[in-house]
Amino acid sequence: MSDLHLTDPLADADAPLAIKQRLGRASWRRRRSLIHQPAVLAALAADLHAQAPRQIAISGDLVQIGLRREFEQAADWLAGFAPPARLLLVPGNHEAYVANTWQAGRECWRPYLAGAADGAPWLLRRDRLLLIGLSSAVPSWTGLATGTLGRTQIAALDAALQAGADEGLFRVVVIHHPPATNVVSWRKRLTDHRRFAQVIARRGAGVILHGHAHRATLSQLAGPAGPVAVVGAPSASALDRRPDRMAGYNLLRIRPSAHGWQLRLSRRVFRPQTQDFDWQEHHDLASHG
Repeated sequence: MSDLHLTDPLADADAPLAIKQRLGRASWRRRRSLIHQPAVLAALAADLHAQAPRQIAISGDLVQIGLRREFEQAADWLAGFAPPARLLLVPGNHEAYVANTWQAGRECWRPYLAGAADGAPWLLRRDRLLLIGLSSAVPSWTGLATGTLGRTQIAALDAALQAGADEGLFRVVVIHHPPATNVVSWRKRLTDHRRFAQVIARRGAGVILHGHAHRATLSQLAGPAGPVAVVGAPSASALDRRPDRMAGYNLLRIRPSAHGWQLRLSRRVFRPQTQDFDWQEHHDLASHG
């Protein structure tokens, strides 16, 4: 799941704001508060837990404009949603809305970000599953929502993917910004997507999960043994008439097979008429792990 946008940027009316934050708060008042609905997110959380997933990944954008109070609100929500052991959390561009917001706010999420030094990927191993969480959250200019991994983190990704392959693990990469081209516009792009793609071409991966586009997407990157699926999730809280942009989440079933791995992608989407979730589509994807 991704792009929850669950917080209230008006909760701390006296907080000093940068220009971009002022514009973001105005956008929330005018438009975004009508799209992102707490009731929809609550229904999604209940439906997700009913599916009883063994592991959950959230690919960022829990907050709106990066206020300290927003990070505290998100921390309260996370504590009621899932324990740290069941959740891989990575930040999005709204967590790094302007300079220093992510550095200050991440302390509120420390229980969910343990086990990695600053700038290093978050690694979670569950049986034969290796989850690799990456931060593409960096401040950007007003009007931009770009992300960047940086050379150090990309090098660490390369090493983690190789180590996972050596152990025969299914490797899941989680990142906020889509690493495949033509998913978002240039102003929302991952700036070093070419370097990321080179690592995937060299080391491979089982699947790559992302958010940011606020729509369900399915694309691919080249891997050493064949294409690697790149799966985008819509916003978890959005009311939108377009089916691919309606609130939803992705459910992945991963099983070893005689020729590698079987990967089944199913999408659950919100139905406004009945205020619940239902299956939208299913895909059987080839994967070399």
